[in-house]
Amino acid sequence: MDVLIDLRVIELLSSRLCHDLVGPVGAVNNGLELLEDGMDDMGPDALKLAADSGARAARALQYFRFAYGMAGSRVGGNLDELRDLSGNFFSSEKLTLAWPSEGVPNEIPEDLGKLLLNMLLLGAEALPMGGNLAVQIAAGEGDLRVGVVASGDRAALRDEARPALAVGAKPDDLTPRNVQGYFTCRIAERMGGAIAVDEGTAGTVNFSATLPVQSAAS
Repeated sequence: MDVLIDLRVIELLSSRLCHDLVGPVGAVNNGLELLEDGMDDMGPDALKLAADSGARAARALQYFRFAYGMAGSRVGGNLDELRDLSGNFFSSEKLTLAWPSEGVPNEIPEDLGKLLLNMLLLGAEALPMGGNLAVQIAAGEGDLRVGVVASGDRAALRDEARPALAVGAKPDDLTPRNVQGYFTCRIAERMGGAIAVDEGTAGTVNFSATLPVQSAAS
């Protein structure tokens, strides 16, 4: 059964990735086609379309490499790298990002960077009109508390996302649109924690997790 679950999650994540990349990659192709058609008056615009779309696709691939791949485990709590990755990825969105001004504690779970990048994706999905994403990292007594606060006009968790974030979520509840939440919860579980969602304040959705420091990388 676990193998079947893993395969379904892989399939759905692949569908999501392809969906997110097909737009900018297709725009690059459109720009090149305009150039091939010899439309001289549209040459500068076609080049700009191809260049901008290519850069957007590159930023997405770099972010997804860390959010979904092994690179995200190795980046740990390197705030500078995480800040750069997220800043570049969300640069074309109506979003502002805020990261802690101080470094994270010395002892951190190995997958912290991957968890935060995925929590940022959840936060962005909860802001259909744009807004602010604030990363929170604080050391407790024997634990590490991390979170992403999404705030803005009409900030809300999508109804479709709720089943994937619920405890005991089932593979049949997953779709390419909500598999992100399920994947994020599994990362937190592997780190010894769990994702909690708080919508108690109007215009704000708070994604948080408390992680045991004993799972920290040496």
